[in-house]
Amino acid sequence: MKKISVVLVCVFLWGCGESTPPCHFNGVARQAVSAGCIVLNESKVLLVQIPGGRFEMPNGLADSDESAQCVAERQAFETAGIEVIAEELAIAFEDGSELFWCKPLAGTEIKISRPLEIMHADWYAREQFDDLRWRYPSEPLYLEALLKKRWGR
Repeated sequence: MKKISVVLVCVFLWGCGESTPPCHFNGVARQAVSAGCIVLNESKVLLVQIPGGRFEMPNGLADSDESAQCVAERQAFETAGIEVIAEELAIAFEDGSELFWCKPLAGTEIKISRPLEIMHADWYAREQFDDLRWRYPSEPLYLEALLKKRWGR
């Protein structure tokens, strides 16, 4: 009985977030194994902290019939509660993952609805990247290069 109760609590916590809004992207759909967003808010980037204390951009695996752009939008909402629209492709990786530039649509207030999956989320300036523990050591390097190219500084 105790085992069943633990499972039910986990299922409840996993699914108690807000329902995901429909995909806003309207264009040529890309296919990817996984996708994520570089969500910009003025001069800051949305980053999420996963279990183990490491940071990354919102990202996740694609469902079988989901475009890469819709995956990116869904991940921003599921990890940080930010509704976005995926714009142009920022980078495609050799492993089949893609990152898109994403723009917030309905505000920038962070609402974590999956506390077992996301420990923290916030907006970070480029100057703060060196102070963070990243999931992948190369992540701040290519993010910095992409931001420099996008902003020209």
